[in-house]
Amino acid sequence: MASTRRQQNLCTICGAMAGVFLCRGCNNNFCLIHTAEHRNFLQKSMNDIDHNCEILKDNIQGQKDEEYYRLMMGQIEQWEQQSIEKIRRVADDNRQQMSIITRNRTGGLKEKIEELQRQLAIARQDGGFYENDLQEWTRRLDELQNIITQQRSYKIDLVNDLNPFISKIALNDESNVSFQMNVSLNNYDEDGIQYKPEDYSNKYNQYDSNKHNQDSYSSGKHTLRFKIHQSDPNNSVIFGVISKQKSINSFVSENSTFYGWTNNDLVCLGGDFEPNYHGYRSDFQTGDIYQLIIDCEQKKIRLKNERTNTSHELKVDTMRCPFPWQPNVRIINNY
Repeated sequence: MASTRRQQNLCTICGAMAGVFLCRGCNNNFCLIHTAEHRNFLQKSMNDIDHNCEILKDNIQGQKDEEYYRLMMGQIEQWEQQSIEKIRRVADDNRQQMSIITRNRTGGLKEKIEELQRQLAIARQDGGFYENDLQEWTRRLDELQNIITQQRSYKIDLVNDLNPFISKIALNDESNVSFQMNVSLNNYDEDGIQYKPEDYSNKYNQYDSNKHNQDSYSSGKHTLRFKIHQSDPNNSVIFGVISKQKSINSFVSENSTFYGWTNNDLVCLGGDFEPNYHGYRSDFQTGDIYQLIIDCEQKKIRLKNERTNTSHELKVDTMRCPFPWQPNVRIINNY
């Protein structure tokens, strides 16, 4: 019995010396030598935590945070300037229309009134006017009055369109957005078209989605096929390319090299979103198969929906999206 108790009190580290210190944290026994080592280990671990706190504090107050702030403020200012420019163009168009309408309707109006007054003065002087003259002068005066009234019949109306003239922006916390790769990818050449893309629908994690976006292209023409196995209204579908110089993990709103298509009829041109660009209408449905054609020689990309047989094409500015290009295709769950 004494031997059993002595064996239970041996040092956890060396197993030879008697344990003289029982750690209340890990409930292990340590001899004199390893008691000091264990305390040193605990002290070092605490120092590491404190050091990491300092690093985290520096990151909050450091250059990266300032750069991110400037980036976000720059995007807000860009939206503001683009919105102002849109308003200015519409205002100029309406001013021009109003000028044309006014000019056409009032052209020679003053001269016509003065001519009528001249005839009245002559008739008043010689007295040679009768009922039929009065009726004619009244009719002509009514016509002139109607012209003036019609000119003032226009009013400014606000057009309520399903597609907003200026899209409202909002700051959204994307830290809770989860990425789900629920499309299947199969690359093929002209002689080996595979009409049934391989099914990757059981691979939902971010690692798998990145794996299929790692190919890069600097020359030639390449066709990739994707199938949407599952999607719902809360998902954002993205088809396009980015420069491999940028991280594939960044959000498209933060990636100035992204060219492609997404939901809400939006087309992205190097980080700038344009609604209905070249008549684009988003129509992503479960079961759809898409072709993403990457043409490095012509510096353009094309997206084709095999269900509707509709295609959309974008010219890619290689100053904003330099080679090599890599596909950026994903479904984002906006929960």
